[in-house]
Amino acid sequence: MMKVKFEIDATPEEWRRFFGMPDVTELHEQLLNDAKEKIASGDYDAVAMMQSFMPEDLKKMADMQKNFWENVFNKKS
Repeated sequence: MMKVKFEIDATPEEWRRFFGMPDVTELHEQLLNDAKEKIASGDYDAVAMMQSFMPEDLKKMADMQKNFWENVFNKKS
């Protein structure tokens, strides 16, 4: 048996270019600017914003966990 170990020192940008992935720097900057503007204007709902990024199954799992903990701590022995 022979083991070979490679260590590659590369930035995320270099990896994206190497694998042919698109450069999304401008999109990322625009999204950050939009979020900053919403926060500054007071029109910011962190929970609603994060839910838009969560897959439906993850939301169901979060609801299940919330219900579990509510029942555990609200249950009287």
